Amino acid sequence: MNSYVYPARIVPAEEGGWLIRFRDFSEGHSQAEAGQDVIDIAEGCLQACIEGRLEDAMTIPEPSEAKAGEVMVTVPIETATKAALFQTVAASGTSRVALARAVDLDEKEIRRMLDPRHSSKLPRIEQVLKALGKQLRITLVDVVKPPREPGAGKPEARQRRAAYRAGRSRKGG
Repeated sequence: MNSYVYPARIVPAEEGGWLIRFRDFSEGHSQAEAGQDVIDIAEGCLQACIEGRLEDAMTIPEPSEAKAGEVMVTVPIETATKAALFQTVAASGTSRVALARAVDLDEKEIRRMLDPRHSSKLPRIEQVLKALGKQLRITLVDVVKPPREPGAGKPEARQRRAAYRAGRSRKGG
């Protein structure tokens, strides 16, 4: 089963913001500024890694298991479906021309479906995958929560403790 959900280590950067690293991709590293949606930046980085490999006809690694301190990041659905199609076509050994003939489509449409820069309709990709003996499934999961900013929440916690102590001292606590 192909899955396009990869572990990322997201750690605070010395100069502020976040460092993002995908160990399954040597090219998978990025940075997010403080206040930016670090998960969104990580998803974009992962998308660029997979699309770059599709453009260069390189293998897409299977995702590793998450280690402590890592979060699982998903690529956008269109990138995942194109990657699944690319890997399925490559594994089948079927030429684009033969595949187009088998599903009654023009070869140019097959080529566009395999191009990460070209938008494709999901039902068409699903049709081609089915012709290759594969079925596309979608899984619904909770959204990944971004790591907390270093020092986030500390002033509020101090204020709550101070208010609690003040309340206790008034009660004779």
